Amino acid sequence: MSTGGPQQSGRSVSLEELVARINELREYANILASTINNYLTQQRELQLALETLKSLPENGGEGFIVVDRLSTAMIPATVDKEWSKRVLVHLGLGYYLKTDRDRAVDIVSRRSASLERLINELEKKYSAVVGEMNRLRNILETTYSRVQEASGG
Repeated sequence: MSTGGPQQSGRSVSLEELVARINELREYANILASTINNYLTQQRELQLALETLKSLPENGGEGFIVVDRLSTAMIPATVDKEWSKRVLVHLGLGYYLKTDRDRAVDIVSRRSASLERLINELEKKYSAVVGEMNRLRNILETTYSRVQEASGG
């Protein structure tokens, strides 16, 4: 059903091709949105780790440790006086580094900054995809209106 639709690079594009492209873009936008949300969750976790590392007193103390992410249950814990000299930082791929608090904060901060740059790039791609999708939808709506008018209905 090629109805003198929009021109793209000097060639006519059928309505089916236009609809197919819109659907492709929608799927890609959904994948990007899901990926962005996943990275935003990781970003929040990194920020929580940073805040916790920075706010724990150097000389340790007693308190409670949350055993789940919803803070459903907590158990009593004692943080020893030397904790800030023995922090384990996950480096990725199952590797951990035993270091001090300052180095741990630096490592987590750099990971957070890297993740933030990645999120920003993905958000730019997402905006571009949504923009193109909206542009194509407008073309489709305009073409459909013209077809309706030409057919008298």
